[in-house]
Amino acid sequence: MKPFLIFCLTVLLTGCGLKSIPYSQTTDVVEPNKAARSHYNWGLAYAKQGDLAQAVTEFKLAIQNEPGWAIPYFNLGAVYGNMGDVEQAIRAWERATQLDVDFAKAHYNLAVAYSLRTDGSQVTADIEKSIASLRQAIRVDKGVLSDAETEPAFDKIRDLPEYKALVQTSEPKQ
Repeated sequence: MKPFLIFCLTVLLTGCGLKSIPYSQTTDVVEPNKAARSHYNWGLAYAKQGDLAQAVTEFKLAIQNEPGWAIPYFNLGAVYGNMGDVEQAIRAWERATQLDVDFAKAHYNLAVAYSLRTDGSQVTADIEKSIASLRQAIRVDKGVLSDAETEPAFDKIRDLPEYKALVQTSEPKQ
């Protein structure tokens, strides 16, 4: 299971993580303060260099300086995912979606992470959370649906009635 998890996290994080994203997915967010931006940019640089522990520190400092800024939470989740800490990644992405309810990439990453976690004792809850997060991502960005169709992490839930119903209701009517 562990090699599959690492593969899925690699696919997930290269597709939706550690990119320089504007200050928010929405356009009406005020630009974060200079200290927060500096720590955020340093976090990106450290992450790209592979110094994930220092990237975590910098993203946390960005958050400390600008607690309402969703983007550092998103990238913090990506770094935790690269470190193999799915629980911390989920916490970071949950916070990102609380701060920016239309943050499609954060919702999508949550859906993938919950789907990857469905081998534990919370299987039903994680399936429900995965589908709910995917539903939110699709609500904001219909293009996510095509990504979900090929996402290996969703192989476990793709045959479930809840997943099929989500796909059917999300596909454009012809």
